[in-house]
Amino acid sequence: MSGPDDDLSSFFPQSFGKSKKSAPSKKAAATEGDEWDALREFLPTSFGKKERGKDTTQFFEKTKREDVSELKRQRIESSTDAEQAKAPTKTKKVDGDDDNDDDDDEEDDTLESDINSLPITHEIKLKDHTRTVSALTLDPAGARLVTGGYDYDVKFWDFAGMDRSFRPFRSIEPCGGHQIHELQYSLTGDRVLIISGSARAKLFNRDGNEVCEYIKGDPYIRDMRHTDGHIAALTSGTWHPTDGKTFATSSQDGSLRIWDVDRKRKQKFVIAYKSRERGGRSPATAITYSPDAKLIIGAFQDGSINMWGSNGPFIRPTHAISDAHQKTTETSSLLFSRDNRTLVSRGGDDTVKVWDIRNLKSAVRTAYNLDSVNPETNVIFSPDERMILTGTSVPKGQGYGKLVMMDRESLEVRRTMSITQSSVVRVLWHPRINQIITGSADGSVGVFYSPTHSTRGAKLCVVREEKARAVDDYEINRPVITPHALPMFKDDQPRSSKRKREKLRKDPVVSHRPDMPVKGPGKGGRVGTNEQQSVIASFGKDTTRDEDPREALLKYAKLAEKEPMWVSNLYQKTQPKTIFAEEAREEEGDDEKDK
Repeated sequence: MSGPDDDLSSFFPQSFGKSKKSAPSKKAAATEGDEWDALREFLPTSFGKKERGKDTTQFFEKTKREDVSELKRQRIESSTDAEQAKAPTKTKKVDGDDDNDDDDDEEDDTLESDINSLPITHEIKLKDHTRTVSALTLDPAGARLVTGGYDYDVKFWDFAGMDRSFRPFRSIEPCGGHQIHELQYSLTGDRVLIISGSARAKLFNRDGNEVCEYIKGDPYIRDMRHTDGHIAALTSGTWHPTDGKTFATSSQDGSLRIWDVDRKRKQKFVIAYKSRERGGRSPATAITYSPDAKLIIGAFQDGSINMWGSNGPFIRPTHAISDAHQKTTETSSLLFSRDNRTLVSRGGDDTVKVWDIRNLKSAVRTAYNLDSVNPETNVIFSPDERMILTGTSVPKGQGYGKLVMMDRESLEVRRTMSITQSSVVRVLWHPRINQIITGSADGSVGVFYSPTHSTRGAKLCVVREEKARAVDDYEINRPVITPHALPMFKDDQPRSSKRKREKLRKDPVVSHRPDMPVKGPGKGGRVGTNEQQSVIASFGKDTTRDEDPREALLKYAKLAEKEPMWVSNLYQKTQPKTIFAEEAREEEGDDEKDK
């Protein structure tokens, strides 16, 4: 082949990296259809890795909430109906009509801006819990989410490493069979405080490994000030707002305790609350610090809220609200504003109250009919502290649990969101990534975000495709057993201590020990030893089928003649004499037949 395009150098790339599209030259257009075109298709146009542009809008559209589009549709329909209704009656143009139209437009613009500014337009669901999600926490950077619930599990989620399968990278059961009540990241984000139904608080690192477990007090000591730890179930806990080495806990034993991270054998301070109720003790249900760390606040089941100076003395509270909420209900959450003057409480009497600590005689504002069933239902501020958010409870399968957003100044409901057909227990709004997270009673965790107003967080995992599962993934933890391999090539077997094996051996459930024989009288539906042995003895092998029945009867013949008991004795007088054939005559008859 020969021609003007014999020079192969024109087919090799002229640049490295990402190639730029250029208009085809006249020479290339003239040689179109030439036999060299097939070769051009196989030769590269540039060297280096080509970046594929990813269109993220289509992934965000898949997670868009339906109620947002429905709200917009209803607003458009209502405005259209209003215009149609005004059209026939509109005969004369008045200046007031123009003003009304302008007001309507301003309201529409305001509603549109509110919907777009709130991070609620899109949602993803994290479904790995089986029961109520009662605790949520995000690290200060907003990268890792930790959830806990009534299924006793604590799950760790990493937004940067998660794909669209939405699975946690670690799941643990830190406190045995105890429900999780509170989770909180430390100020630096390296530790997680876990408050459960047990009397021991625990610290875990951000990877889910246990760091420390704190002591339980002596339950036989009546005075709570003399015990080294809580003696009843924990209800809440919080970190010190400025000191990363200090945290505080509340318990059903009616005490608040301040702990040092490095001292697990005894708390630093004890606040023993003396209730006015009968018995002098009331369970503590919630605890928090003021932002300036000057006050520590506790809520109790007798309906009171009490405040102490964080540095002591803790003999009696400095501020007290005796009837803050209804008695015998659980005040589930306390929240301080950044100005250290406003306190918000979430009561078990279905109310949210705002207090001014400069005048605690009565609540400044109160919001009613906010149903609350779970003792972990919380209340939070928006990042700018203009709104107060909380969740509502509903009977399972009867209506939708809602996220309620109220104005801080008037407690008027600005917006409600239907989350799931179950109670909304926990709410979290992270200011750095601007995303709202909710925990519901059906075990689901909802993450709400906005593609335009939110950063990172859920936006990272939504655009990441789910990893294709290979065959090898199903047996990734399967051990390889090589009994005849050389010692240097054998895998190290997991070592188990002797004491642990002996303990498991003594456990009748783990070792599958059979039931021991019952001594004495029977119990639990089982027969005692003596009766059991007699029954087993009667189960001997039946050998009557192996005996000759004629011999078995004839061995009682002599006994029947001497001592007749049954039929023979009854018919002895009337029964004819029995005549048996003689053996000699039988033999003679046989000889005659032979002849």
